[in-house]
Amino acid sequence: MPLDLIAAIAGFALAVLDLLRLSIIAAIPAFLIVLAAQRLNALIKKHFRLSWIVTAFITTFIVLLPIVFIAYLAPYLAGYNSSPFVGMPTPDFLQLTAIDYAMAVISTIAKNAITAFVFAVLLMPLLFLASYAEEKLREKLKIPRLANTFLAILITAVISWIIMLFIFPWIYTGIFELLWWGSP
Repeated sequence: MPLDLIAAIAGFALAVLDLLRLSIIAAIPAFLIVLAAQRLNALIKKHFRLSWIVTAFITTFIVLLPIVFIAYLAPYLAGYNSSPFVGMPTPDFLQLTAIDYAMAVISTIAKNAITAFVFAVLLMPLLFLASYAEEKLREKLKIPRLANTFLAILITAVISWIIMLFIFPWIYTGIFELLWWGSP
């Protein structure tokens, strides 16, 4: 009986450490993206004088758009380069016209813009949480601004992983469905 209790406590402690490790792995690239986005946010605020929520949404959308395009096109490019049919002539009945290519490009741009818009809407609560955490950490701890920002992102990453792993585990498949197979 005591060994079972010790094993359960050790399993829980290792799960918490693994959650923290996963959160740190996610927080590092998010921190780098946020550093670039903060400059973009300040630039938008300076030129357009919009409210915080509008500038935050526009900044999130602008940052997410190239990420969505890269994530959407990377599998296609990797698959094209590894295809055994590269360089082979296409039969006449399968050849596409310029209009077909134009429609594919236009629909891909529209689909990825809509996907980035949806992701920006879904990320707004996490943005509010990170902003609140950064404000509270600034009041409680007297640490440099960059460390404060990283800690707020880390707290948000931990909470978002808890939500994605334990509350809404179907979010993963929803993200993949929306990103690659969702229609515009």
